[in-house]
Amino acid sequence: MALHSLMAEITGGLPVTDDAADGVPHKRLVVIFEDTLGALRAWQNELLKINSARLRSMDICVACIPNDGCGPLLNGRPAALPVADLKLQFQGTDTGKFEVLLVDYDGSIMLRSDGPVTIEQLQDAVTGLGNADEQSERQTP
Repeated sequence: MALHSLMAEITGGLPVTDDAADGVPHKRLVVIFEDTLGALRAWQNELLKINSARLRSMDICVACIPNDGCGPLLNGRPAALPVADLKLQFQGTDTGKFEVLLVDYDGSIMLRSDGPVTIEQLQDAVTGLGNADEQSERQTP
């Protein structure tokens, strides 16, 4: 499945028609691959709930992909997400761990973390202010 189709399916947007871009217009996506340890999952969810209006202002949707049989969530609501495709596209064979990714409009990964991230870290990644320790180099999965 092409990345732009996957992003469109998740965010409900339409894929861009310009061949130069490979994303969904007007939406970024935070993908949280949740391990079975409830503490990290709960901590990350609380960090993002602190100011969900700020996430919306950055055009960010949040997809939670649990590994314990619970259903996936999109913006805190149950959703039929392509879990297997997300894992394959963004984690490859290294699944089953906690990981947070911020995916830009064009499908490039703006931030990848193996621990919970704050809204401020997401904002820094969006504005390009994150440092090398917090922000991976922009890459297309």
